[in-house]
Amino acid sequence: MLVTFNAAMEAELYEKLTRFCAYRDRCKSEVVTKMNALKLEKDEQPAYLKKLQEENYLNEDRFVKAFVNGHLRKKWGKVKIKSALMRKGIKAEQMQKYLDAVVEEDYTEKILKLATAKMRTIKGKSNNEKRMKLIKFLMGKGYEMPKILAAIKPLKFD
Repeated sequence: MLVTFNAAMEAELYEKLTRFCAYRDRCKSEVVTKMNALKLEKDEQPAYLKKLQEENYLNEDRFVKAFVNGHLRKKWGKVKIKSALMRKGIKAEQMQKYLDAVVEEDYTEKILKLATAKMRTIKGKSNNEKRMKLIKFLMGKGYEMPKILAAIKPLKFD
């Protein structure tokens, strides 16, 4: 059943929301934030959300997939992506589906390339200090410790 609005329902307001959602994939929390910024009453928001979902402007599954793929390209690790999605109110099962779909060989190769590139710029008094700085950098990017250790094991710190 499609949700309909009265004429005074501000077609202009709904158009603003559709443009907001059409610009790029959005999650529910981003749309709610936008509705609050547009001074939309809390009791009216569910009807707008439902209509946006029915017309496929708002699709959290599509949002999560795009978010994961986009941030992997930005060289973010799974931990950082998961944390960002949790802050947006995405359910763990929903995000895990796309994080599990990441090809492990590509992910591991990405960590190795990033570590190799960063290693050239790290300055330190000892090899151990350089190694720790590299680990700290990769953890900041959101990579998991076992994957980091496996990736930097073959690297030479000279």
